[in-house]
Amino acid sequence: MKYYMYLVVLIVSQLTWGQMFDLPPIDPDPVISSSPGRSPRTTPGRGRGGSAFVNDDTAEEVSTPAARGSADRFRKPLVPREKTRVAVLGYHNFSETRPVSDMLLRTSELREQMEYIRRSNITVISMQEFLEWRFGTRELPEHCVLITLDDGWRSVYTDAYPIFREYGYPFHLFLYTSYLTGRGDSMSPAMIREMMANGASVGSHSGSHPYPSEWRKHEKVGQEEYVKFIDKEIGASRTRLEKLFGPVDTYCYPGGYNDETMVGRMSGYGYRAAFTVIPNKVSCEVDPMRIDRYMVFGTDPSIFRRAMDFSRAGVSAGSSVRSLPPPPFPVTPQAGSVVASHLPTITAQLGGIGGIDFSSVRMYVSGFGRVPAQVDATRRSIQWTSPCRIYMPQISVHIFWKNTDGTRQHAEWFYSIDQKVTAEH
Repeated sequence: MKYYMYLVVLIVSQLTWGQMFDLPPIDPDPVISSSPGRSPRTTPGRGRGGSAFVNDDTAEEVSTPAARGSADRFRKPLVPREKTRVAVLGYHNFSETRPVSDMLLRTSELREQMEYIRRSNITVISMQEFLEWRFGTRELPEHCVLITLDDGWRSVYTDAYPIFREYGYPFHLFLYTSYLTGRGDSMSPAMIREMMANGASVGSHSGSHPYPSEWRKHEKVGQEEYVKFIDKEIGASRTRLEKLFGPVDTYCYPGGYNDETMVGRMSGYGYRAAFTVIPNKVSCEVDPMRIDRYMVFGTDPSIFRRAMDFSRAGVSAGSSVRSLPPPPFPVTPQAGSVVASHLPTITAQLGGIGGIDFSSVRMYVSGFGRVPAQVDATRRSIQWTSPCRIYMPQISVHIFWKNTDGTRQHAEWFYSIDQKVTAEH
């Protein structure tokens, strides 16, 4: 009787969560779900940085080949590496009272998202487990989530950390070293060490978080100056973090901005993996120095919804342009195209979309973030031309808008820049 009562509760609750996030139905499996109303009781694992968790209430004893990792904690079946897809989530700041923004998410919404992951039985993995899978020494369940948090906001400690600890979810902090002061809205090293003892691990997010314009300014001075700046921001930041927290082998590009000079120096600093801001599922064939992430904006809940939808295309496989459904309106450069200009004009013609509130239309471009695009309500278009050369081989463009009824909409596409063109300039 208890089993059937639990099943009824879970099926009814799925209606609420499914409506909230507009996601596929949850597979009700009382064997691998925590009991309703209870927080998973967790034990820190022995992985590097204390980043692995075991759910003591439901963990199974599993005997697997050495290639799958010892003391495997996963409650979902393991699959061959090439069948696994990972959604890497990226967060920034949290508050229950301050106005939401792209970088600030309601604390209660974070909890709702973590609850959806739990009820959906999606496996949350640590960074160490992710790297072992990517480099061939571990198998994972078919669908996994990796949680990352950028910058070092104090609210990660005050708001997000208690939630992750309650759910037993490991998480990875990408820190930029000049922000580790413990003053104002920043975290202190002591806060970070406490979290590392309870599920967190640490990677670099540069020394001072330079925006794309700062990287390009140093590059214009000359290659020697540019390399020195890269050494300071990317190389030296790792050295400082290791003195504070121990081994560091991951990096996150500020704003997703990267180029061949940066990428070519990463392994020399000791990094094994680096992350961007292009929203796609990750396969084991991904370029380890250009790993995609879904940046979860406080203003756009659809991003989390798409991250949790493992039925969609758009898997990052390394070097090819991502395969996504085309946007529902004409765009230039065209989706999936390769352009011969490193100063492209990006446009979207929204004439075929009805009910748009044009005051809400905005454009985001990888490596630049939100750009000052020109919105023309008369012509029903949005347009932006890069003010400087784009060196990244693949560009993602995102158009966000609200309809007049208040519903939020989003479209995205990718295109590539011919690397022969960028090499000639």
